[in-house]
Amino acid sequence: MTKNLWRFALVAGLIVVTTVLHYGIDVQAGAVHDVLLRFYYVPIVLAGLWFGMRGGLLAAFVVSIVFFPHAMHGWNAPYTTIFRLIEILMYYVIGGLTGWFSSRTRVALEAEKQASLERRKAHEDLKEKTSRLFETEEELRRSERLAALGRMSGGLAHEIRNPLASIKTSVEMLQERCGSSPEFPPSDLPVDLLEVVSEETDRLNRILTEFLRFARAEIRREDEASAECVVSEVLENTASLVGRDLGAAGVAIDHDLEKLIIKVALGEDHLHQVLLNLLLNAADAMPGGGLIRVGIAREDSTTVTLSIEDSGPGIPRDIAASIFDPFFSTKDGGVGLGLSIVGRLMEVCGGNIRIDPDYTDGGRFLLSLPKTGR
Repeated sequence: MTKNLWRFALVAGLIVVTTVLHYGIDVQAGAVHDVLLRFYYVPIVLAGLWFGMRGGLLAAFVVSIVFFPHAMHGWNAPYTTIFRLIEILMYYVIGGLTGWFSSRTRVALEAEKQASLERRKAHEDLKEKTSRLFETEEELRRSERLAALGRMSGGLAHEIRNPLASIKTSVEMLQERCGSSPEFPPSDLPVDLLEVVSEETDRLNRILTEFLRFARAEIRREDEASAECVVSEVLENTASLVGRDLGAAGVAIDHDLEKLIIKVALGEDHLHQVLLNLLLNAADAMPGGGLIRVGIAREDSTTVTLSIEDSGPGIPRDIAASIFDPFFSTKDGGVGLGLSIVGRLMEVCGGNIRIDPDYTDGGRFLLSLPKTGR
């Protein structure tokens, strides 16, 4: 609006100045009047360019009104009345044509601008649809792998359950004999280890059962609705379980349990399985030894994000997108199931796990878990 006011003022000012000069200069200066007569074209053309055909014709009309008395007056000018009238007619022709071409140009530019916006929108829509197509295709491939995992797990569970039952029965019998006969076994036998074996056998059986349910897609998010555990307690138990083996390999675990006293909406066995897989995965990335750090990356009222960092070589970007796929492994003899099961467990509890691509001092997993209280 301000720009149009300035343009209108300039056009009006040029007409006024030219008219004042026409009527103020001596009529004997015919050449000067000829120049001023043509100078009227400047505000007419400007009005046509800026305001379209109506603006050009309106400026021509104003000029013809203010110039007509001068044209009809009996000045001693070197041109006749008919030429003055033709000049007035040309004002309208030039104003109308300039305005018409200007309007056509503006319409064409606006149409091109609109077409450009539509092309850009169509391009963005195409990119989004293409991205969704690739994501759907990737999900389909992952579902196919999971289906193969389900078929394999049935036979695997059958072969493992029987030895587990035998182990548990044998351990219970050893515990009974240890309690009834002080001479058997020898007094230096660490009986507490038998309890650990029994507990871990129960844990393996539960994990195997849950693994079967995941593979068959029988588990649902509501199954975990009431599950919860304390991160620090599970982490302490898990670190104790693998601490001796990792220590022998030169791998240390650094954590602050006081800061990790947080309740999360995930079963204890499931979180234990997640942390165990991540700790062992980090240790495998450091065959020469190193440090694993477990801490809090972010926390708000509903979610806590744990970071599991190692000082290994890191995860190459070209394989980062496939790291959670079943059967994908970079280890010699690796099965490629650990991280895929971790990803499924995170989906069940409403959390997620991802790799931090900006971490450059090794590998870093970010584990987002829903909180249930502090």
